Amino acid sequence: MRRRFGRLKFRTGKDPVGELVKTILSQNTSDVTSFRAFDNLKKRFRSWERLRKADVSAIRREIKIAGLSNIKAPRIKEALNEIVRRRGSLELYFLERLSTKEGYAFLRSIRGVGPKTAAIVLLFSFNRPVMPVDTHIFRVMKRLGFIGDKMAREKAQEYLTAVSPGNAIKEFHVHLIMHGRRICTARNPECPMCDLKMLCKYYGERYGRRAFKNRKKRV
Repeated sequence: MRRRFGRLKFRTGKDPVGELVKTILSQNTSDVTSFRAFDNLKKRFRSWERLRKADVSAIRREIKIAGLSNIKAPRIKEALNEIVRRRGSLELYFLERLSTKEGYAFLRSIRGVGPKTAAIVLLFSFNRPVMPVDTHIFRVMKRLGFIGDKMAREKAQEYLTAVSPGNAIKEFHVHLIMHGRRICTARNPECPMCDLKMLCKYYGERYGRRAFKNRKKRV
């Protein structure tokens, strides 16, 4: 995947509250629309505290482009309010002092914050070695045979966190998403051009034993 997509560089220390808001917005939509909705919020409210105090209807208008605004707007406001109720201020930098397990538990205890959202905040804001599993990663890893067809996504996240390379887990996460979007798509995956096809259970089942017998020729 590095040969195909190149090495990736990341900005460290992203604002964890912003990362939380951004990830909630990203649910069931594209990066393009979620980023535009996120920018709308920042331009409209200027601070997360002003966003927290805003009416749900005002939040909903600014994030309409990301879809499911009737769900996401109150979810964002409730999450920010809960942080203030429990911590006394709207900040999550205290998670740096907690273990990964403790930080994950705190984030998951916030209503509306699922396993992927909690893992993304820890990974991209605090560089913790956790593997967020989105739709693309879930599909790619099932096809490769790394996880079972019946494994639940939260269990898959726990397993992939345990076995992924900790020093490269952020790049691995993003590369898998890129691979799922461009090559291992949900419909009509580009199996013949896939760099991972000789490792892939799905490829073997789709193209049969002949694919593996001719692997040197195909690679």
